[in-house]
Amino acid sequence: MSPQPSAISLQSGDRTGPFRFTVHRSLLTLFLLVVSCRATTTRPDYLPLPTASFAEVELEIPAATRALAEALAKDSIALMVVREADGFIDSGWLSSRTLERTSARPLGPEVVRVRAWVNPSKQFWSELQVEATYRAMADPSRPERELDVELPPDHPLQRKVVGVVRRLVGLYGDPAALEALTPPRPVVKPDTTIKPDTTKAGNR
Repeated sequence: MSPQPSAISLQSGDRTGPFRFTVHRSLLTLFLLVVSCRATTTRPDYLPLPTASFAEVELEIPAATRALAEALAKDSIALMVVREADGFIDSGWLSSRTLERTSARPLGPEVVRVRAWVNPSKQFWSELQVEATYRAMADPSRPERELDVELPPDHPLQRKVVGVVRRLVGLYGDPAALEALTPPRPVVKPDTTIKPDTTKAGNR
């Protein structure tokens, strides 16, 4: 019996929205096990945050990683690590204002970071997982990774990341999936609590 795919969302911070893709989790698990056994891998030993942006592209891991890195750099996001073979990208800590490397203490949304994982999906396709984070607090008693917090959707860097992922889906993804990335316009309902003024009509 083939493994059942699980649905995932491109929309950052929302896995229940209308933007849905699928990936075989068994393939992802196998890939992570293989990577973890490689002594030379440059991937960290933790996974992306659950709120990371997700999408699928019709590129194998090295090409998908290169395309993602080029798109991030084109959008003025400085990168420190790009490992095409491992499918991993890391910007290091950046100034939120300039998106260039900074030596400032990573505390608060003025210092930000982008990490990306590229994993196998269906044959010849890869899954992109991109997170944009900051550290809301300092706590030496906790592992540093536990202090990473996803940037809010309206943060300029988060908007850049989502825009990059959308463009890659447009270039290398499923056109139907790209169409689904545009959320429906909200329906503005009339305020029924306001009653019409009938006093003037009654005085005529």
